[in-house]
Order: sequence, then C-alpha cells, then structure tokens
Amino acid sequence: MVSASALALGMASTGVLISNAGAAPSTPGVTATSITIGASVPISGLAAAYGSVSASANAVFKYIDSKGGVNGRKIIYIRKDDCYDLAAYGLGCTAGASTTTLSVNQELVAQDHVFATVGSLGTAAEESVMNYLRSNGVPQLFVASGSVAWDQPNKYPDLFGFEPSYVVEGKIMARYIKTNYAGQSVGFIGQNDDVGSTGLLGLTDGGIKIPSADNLSYNAADAVTGTTSDITADVSQLQTDKVQVVVLFSVPPFTAGILETAHALGYSPKWIITSIGSDPTSVNTVLEDGATSLDEFPATNSNANPWVPWLRKVLEADPTDFPGFGANTVISGNEMYGAGYAVAFAETLKAEGRNVTRAGFVKTLESTTLSTPAIAPLRYTGGNHQGLNALAVAGVLPNGTSAPLYAVPTKTIFSSTNANNAPLKVVTKPIVQQIPSWLK
Repeated sequence: MVSASALALGMASTGVLISNAGAAPSTPGVTATSITIGASVPISGLAAAYGSVSASANAVFKYIDSKGGVNGRKIIYIRKDDCYDLAAYGLGCTAGASTTTLSVNQELVAQDHVFATVGSLGTAAEESVMNYLRSNGVPQLFVASGSVAWDQPNKYPDLFGFEPSYVVEGKIMARYIKTNYAGQSVGFIGQNDDVGSTGLLGLTDGGIKIPSADNLSYNAADAVTGTTSDITADVSQLQTDKVQVVVLFSVPPFTAGILETAHALGYSPKWIITSIGSDPTSVNTVLEDGATSLDEFPATNSNANPWVPWLRKVLEADPTDFPGFGANTVISGNEMYGAGYAVAFAETLKAEGRNVTRAGFVKTLESTTLSTPAIAPLRYTGGNHQGLNALAVAGVLPNGTSAPLYAVPTKTIFSSTNANNAPLKVVTKPIVQQIPSWLK
C-alpha cells in the first residue's frame, strides 16, 4: 500500500536460517485449536496512520474467533511494530532504535513460530525480508503494497500481493485522463522509488505523455530529514508551466504536503491521486475535496453494499482496537482494506479444511476464487500472485469538517495486468460479492 524505499537505508535482506531454539509444531503455528499468524506493520512512528489497517484485520479475526473460528481453529494474529523500518530515526516511534522489519520478522518466525505473515505493510520494508521468509519456508501473504515485486511466483512461490499494482493504477488513470481531460497538459509528482516509477510506467503504457520538465519526484528520505524543498520546487515548476492535470503517486503525508503547498501558491489544477495516498482520513486536509482517486473497495459510507454494515458490526465489537467506534463513526478506506485481506485469509483457510500445511494453503490460494469486500473477486493462479486487478474511479467528497471522510466510486470499474501493452478492460457494473454465510 505504501513504500519506504529509500527510507530503508541499508536494510539488506538475508537468507540465513533460524536456529531450532524453542520447539515448533510440525507445521509451525498450527495446533488442533488454533493457527498463529503475524505481521510487521507501522503501529507508531511516521506511518502510524496505517496502524488501522492491521487493527481492522485483527478485529475481523477476533469476530471470526467469537463465532468458533475456522474449521474449529481460532486465528491468533500477532502484530509487531516495525515503525516502517525507520525506528532508528525516531519520528515518534516507540519501538527500540535497533528495531527493523527484519528483526521483527525474525521474532515472528523464530520465537512466535508463525504459520505465515499476513498483511505486512510497506514496499521497501517487505522487500527487505523476502529472502529471509523464503529461506525459512514462511508464506508472505497479502503484502499491503502495490509493488509488482510480489508477483514473482517462479522465484518466490509463497509470496502474494493483495491490492492492484501501481502499474494497473497508472493505466486506469491514463484512460480517465484521455476520456475526461483530452488536450489538457498533464504533470506528475511521484515518490522516487517504485511507487512513482511503476505508476509512471502505467501512465505511459496507457498513452499519457508527460514532458520531462513536468515529470517530477520527491525524495522519500525527506520524511526523515523534514526537508520540503522537493515538494516546493515540484509544485512551483508545475504552476510555472501552467499544468492543468497533476497525477500524484505519493503516500498520504506527502499528498497533504503537496496539496497544502499548491494552495499556498494559489495553484489549483485537477488532482488525480493514487489509491495508496488518497485515503481522506490519512491525508486529513479539506484541500483534498474534489480530487479524483481510485478504489478497489466500495464507498465506506454506503450501506447498499452488505460488507459495509458487516464491517461496522465487526469494528463495534472490538473496543480494544476501536474504542468508541459507534453507529456514526465513519469507516476509513484503511479499515476496509485490512478487513479485505483478513477475509481472504479466513476464506482460504476455510477452503483448506482441517489438514493445514503451508504448501497446501498456497495451493488452495492459487485455485480458489475469494469473495471479499472488494469490487471484484480476488483470484490468484500459479502464474499470477499480484492480487486484485480491478479499480473504480472515485471522487473525494467534502463533509463539512476539516477533512473529507470518504470517496464514492463510479459505477464503472477497470481491470488490467502488469504486462506492458496489456489491454485495459472495462466492466460497466461492479460486482457486489456476497458475504459467506459462515462469516455473517
């Protein structure tokens, strides 16, 4: 969902095997009555706003456990704070300064004997543990990021993404721009890692040509140094060139910074923002009102989709992770996202049956169509581990307070693949997937 990339600053992956200290089950994490999974996620620090993603997943697992679990097993979800792999820099992180995404995953594997990691977050953070988890035979499931790095089944057979890739997002944005803003000048600001580079690749593949002077980036390490010169220079350049449509492949803090800088300069182009950087509760500025984004989930304020009231019920039942959540609390896009991969894990576990193994789970995941809150079914194959591949164009709406709270997707959804020149398919009616009876 987000990327730290340059922020990882030397966090290398490793293939060193763990020791056998501490007895582990024959299938790690699996007992007759439970299955233990884990995640490395930012709960404090720079990316703490994303803590609600895994918290929502945890609420779903606790709700399922309250109904007897899956095939007689309860799901134990261990979330450990990796501070987005930036603990050494402080930035509000409460984990020890020596904490890294790798050290957290070593604890999950060697001490907690997790069956798999599920919903761990961050592109560079999760890239830093790909080899470690593969070497130890631990499935790395539903990584919360749109990187194409998760779709390498030949090299990483136990690695699976969840959301549509940034490439697919770029293709859909290109189609939207050509349809609605034909003839208008287009500029680009992207994070200087694969968030920006692959998003731009999708735009280019979709037929959008951006002049080199207006193809700009900000340094991801600015979050560490507090530098804003990149953003100011980028926005000023686009304003000078009178760019009419600006595409942002940025994470929420930088989305907010770009919008605020443009407002201060009196610059108001049409903003088109990647799904990972547009969640209104994370961006938290009224300046996002009227922006266009993409969404793989239904509008969180619409009870017409059965997953929305279902998730509300789930979150209300978890006062530990969601204290004070009530009938009038707005569900965020992050919370819907976390619920989506939690449901995907539970459904795969249900299909796996009582005899649960890592190899069997992966095989089941590659052969089962999963019904989740998303606007299209979730399907993996032996040759495709990316995850969801369909998105709807969405508009961010004002709500009369300091920040907008939700986006409303259109009734048209688009899908594609990561491949160059792969066609963009248009599906004129989103699919409302039904909630399996055992999940209700």
